[in-house]
Amino acid sequence: MGRARFVFFCVVCVACGWRAASAQETNIAATLIPFDAMTESNRALVQGVTDHYTLRREYGVTEFRARPEELDFLLDHMDACSVLAQSVGLIQYRATRDDQGRVFADDHEGAAGYILPTLHHGSKRVYFLAGSEQGPFSVSGRAAAVVDVSEPKPDTIAYTGAIFIKVDNIVLAALTQLFSLFLRSTVDRHYGRVLGNPIALSKMAYRDPGSLLARIEAMPPADRALLEPFARLLREAPGGREGASNR
Repeated sequence: MGRARFVFFCVVCVACGWRAASAQETNIAATLIPFDAMTESNRALVQGVTDHYTLRREYGVTEFRARPEELDFLLDHMDACSVLAQSVGLIQYRATRDDQGRVFADDHEGAAGYILPTLHHGSKRVYFLAGSEQGPFSVSGRAAAVVDVSEPKPDTIAYTGAIFIKVDNIVLAALTQLFSLFLRSTVDRHYGRVLGNPIALSKMAYRDPGSLLARIEAMPPADRALLEPFARLLREAPGGREGASNR
């Protein structure tokens, strides 16, 4: 079979599969994402991915030691989170927020795009992502990530989640579905971009709030102002300036 016929065969197979699986895909997303709690515009963005996604990954329960109020701030302020993550060496770039709430980032290694918080409802947060990645197979697309965070016991965070990814190029999407190209590495990497830095920084804040506080206070005024709400949490934490003085 020639290359052109093979690619055409892949596209036809996946297109038929999309039609057959549409209802199931919608039901799966609805069990994970509280669509009714979203604004109309945010619901349209997220369902534009989940109604006909290319790939889906679900993640079981993970627990770690942290204070929920510090993780909450980092998850809700990705631009501030990136400033602190860059400062401690977790990343080599920083994100910027526009007036629509989208947080843009470019890792200067081929990946660029933005993340938009679309819902915080109870224990769940839902994010919409869009971007591109350059590599052996250059790909662009959109994603919807849902994170469910709870505190099963004091200073212990538990989270589960899922991510849906929709690849823009129909040929690449077909190949991806048929042969699981990028199935784990790309999907897990996108999910990690949502949670990785907030989790790492909240762990650091739990272990040694004073060190992070000192780092923030040594920042330029604009960065310090962006992180001041987080600095207040650190001061109040055990081992922070006020927490230590109250022991």
